[in-house]
Amino acid sequence: METMTLDEKTDIMLRSIELKEAGLLEEADRVWKQIPLSPFWAKFWKDHCGPDLLIEAGFNLSEAEAEYGKDWLSR
Repeated sequence: METMTLDEKTDIMLRSIELKEAGLLEEADRVWKQIPLSPFWAKFWKDHCGPDLLIEAGFNLSEAEAEYGKDWLSR
């Protein structure tokens, strides 16, 4: 699994901000969610809101998967 660089994350964040400022809120949210959710926050949301929330929300969970293993949401 390839890790997203800080520059790549920053580019996505800036694009999301541009979309938000242009009033394209749904698109801005979709773009923002391309940035991997940190393993800490992914685990927090899983523990407090359940794995279905993470899946349904469309978060990029690649860093959490790399940290906790491929099946971490079902454990």
